[in-house]
Amino acid sequence: MAALQERKLQEGVQLLKEAEKFVKTSWLKWKPDWDNAADKYMKAGTCFKAARSYDRASEAFKKAADAHYNSHALFHAAKALEQAASVLKEMKNVTEAVSLVERAVDMYRQSGNSDTGALALVRGAKMCDSIDPAKAAELYITASEMNVSEDKIREAIEPLSKAINLLLKLKRFQNALNVMRQQMKLYEQVENFQMMSKVVLSMVVVHLHESDYVAADNCYKDSFEIPGFGSSDEAIAAEKVLDCFDQGDATGMKTCTSQALFTYLDNEIAKLCRSLRVPGDAGGRELTERRPVQNLNDFIKTDTQVPPNPVSNTTDQTEQHNQEDLDDELEEGGLC
Repeated sequence: MAALQERKLQEGVQLLKEAEKFVKTSWLKWKPDWDNAADKYMKAGTCFKAARSYDRASEAFKKAADAHYNSHALFHAAKALEQAASVLKEMKNVTEAVSLVERAVDMYRQSGNSDTGALALVRGAKMCDSIDPAKAAELYITASEMNVSEDKIREAIEPLSKAINLLLKLKRFQNALNVMRQQMKLYEQVENFQMMSKVVLSMVVVHLHESDYVAADNCYKDSFEIPGFGSSDEAIAAEKVLDCFDQGDATGMKTCTSQALFTYLDNEIAKLCRSLRVPGDAGGRELTERRPVQNLNDFIKTDTQVPPNPVSNTTDQTEQHNQEDLDDELEEGGLC
């Protein structure tokens, strides 16, 4: 294995030298041969990658991208940048890898290949979803928008689902709700009314998790415009959780959200279902919004009397009784 890696490393070095020759100019060669240079750089990068010399591989692929760009081959330049990004991912340099993916996407757009750019964004999002979920959500949303611009509505839906899960994981509930509304519009365009009902139920759960009963109820009522929603299982389930929340029925809420319809929702929504609480339930959220505390004085009211310390009172009472016993003993002739 070591011998193979060494051989690939030497091949890469040789190819790199050949590429540099195509870039150089002279009295007889006024312009660089970018096409041949790009080809040699790409082959060098592949050899370095096989040799696990990732730093050299990333540099070779980036030089290949520059060469393709100079020869106005934007699509191939973008592909080279994606290769460099994959190597940087192996080096755990996710930030730079994602940056290169975004550069590649711009080139895909310029070359009229937005659909390929959308796929690249999805790959970039997967690179950073565990390290920087906020960035990953942004990339998924952009990928969806690019698919919409290409009239690929069905392909635009799945990236939004992934973005919603990440935003919920980050507890950015309002952002997640906004993306759900975008998703609803896409489902409407492809007339997938069953999935629209599922999204409505998810939105009701998120609103109730935020103790916003009014928004949840409005979301439920407005959704009767969706064909078939009124007779759907999702509508019945949404009505039940709204009733339980409104009536403060903690047992009913737990029973309702334990049903398969809720547990089969997307992962983060299912987690919110398990944590739903009615007003007044232990661990539940209050309906009224609390004013954020600015300093300690926010807790203190000037007309509030501080209650006595029970431990201090007990100690004082004990000492008083001991003193009375001592006086009685002295009156009777002393302790002895």
